[in-house]
Amino acid sequence: MPEFRRSRALVVGSALVLVVAIFSLDYTVEPGDTLGRIARDQGVSVSAIIEANNISNPNLIFPGQKLKIPGSDKVHVVAFGETLGRIAIKYGASVSGLASHNAISNPNLIRVGQQIVIPGGGGSGGSSGGSASPPADNDISDRTGQKHIVQRGETLSKIAAQYSGVSVDGLAKANGIVNGVIYYGQALYLSGPGYVASGTAGETTYKVRSGDRLADIAHSQGVSVGTLTAANKIKDANLIRIGQVLRVPTGSDWTCPVPGAKFVNDWGFPRGGGTRYHEGNDLFVPRGTPVYAPVSGTVRHRTGTIGGKQFTLEGSDGITYIGSHMNEFGKSGKVSSGDIIGYVGNTGNAIGGNPHLHFGMYYKGTPVNPYPSLIAHACK
Repeated sequence: MPEFRRSRALVVGSALVLVVAIFSLDYTVEPGDTLGRIARDQGVSVSAIIEANNISNPNLIFPGQKLKIPGSDKVHVVAFGETLGRIAIKYGASVSGLASHNAISNPNLIRVGQQIVIPGGGGSGGSSGGSASPPADNDISDRTGQKHIVQRGETLSKIAAQYSGVSVDGLAKANGIVNGVIYYGQALYLSGPGYVASGTAGETTYKVRSGDRLADIAHSQGVSVGTLTAANKIKDANLIRIGQVLRVPTGSDWTCPVPGAKFVNDWGFPRGGGTRYHEGNDLFVPRGTPVYAPVSGTVRHRTGTIGGKQFTLEGSDGITYIGSHMNEFGKSGKVSSGDIIGYVGNTGNAIGGNPHLHFGMYYKGTPVNPYPSLIAHACK
């Protein structure tokens, strides 16, 4: 019989955010299982399982391993500087849904230490913690491609009222709108996925030296002995040999492509006199500013008449990242999160304009607005 357990969140200082599952059950990993398959069968997200079990490498689970499967509701403890909008983005939920579920009369008034219950663990969007799970295929297919061009004086509620089956929350999610602000002439998708990137697990290596013990290596690398034994399929923690190269999982991260950039949510802004619309965000920083790989993956460089010097990063999180108008190329091929893959410029059709990086994100060819990811990871 599954064992249900209650967990409790404690606030330690105003800047600490703890997320706990209100209910959980135990699952024993079987041969052939993957985290993705377990998450799908249990009706939870991969990131929720990783978070509940402190898994540093989601690709390393083993038969017989006991996993806690989080329950339907989670609790988020408000940290200093957080808003309900940012919390909603974190869990792929809606502001109105969180406000209603928590009996919050004014969504602009939440306090540090307040516990916000996330119904069903959030929505279909990503989470900013743990290892990233790309939007499911059925979420992507929800995007019909139908757009609305914003007219003067329109609001999200006025636009939603014009179309059957379209909600304010759906419009905001599909277009990465986190504060309700839209602009005249902007093209908004009437449906589609929301997504917040959360990074992918990486790893380094360690070469065993004379006198090393696995416990000492684990401590020096900031991981557990269990993590090292699982990553390297070590049956006896007391048996390692000099010169042996150990894989060391490094956890999950997502790096801002150009930290401290100035940008707005210019997703859907008209380009080419309205013949096309912006599928990304322009990040303005001085020429020559390094461009960092948001996640690990494979980088290709190319030069074109529109994008100028451009990188394409096939991310290990299932997202394709595009960066255009660079001044110089950086590292290509296999890269890790945080590697320099280029330098900001104004090449291509940005010649004569202010240096910036056009930054785009795509899942199986479908564009997703980078803005919520940039905001969630404090890239401004």
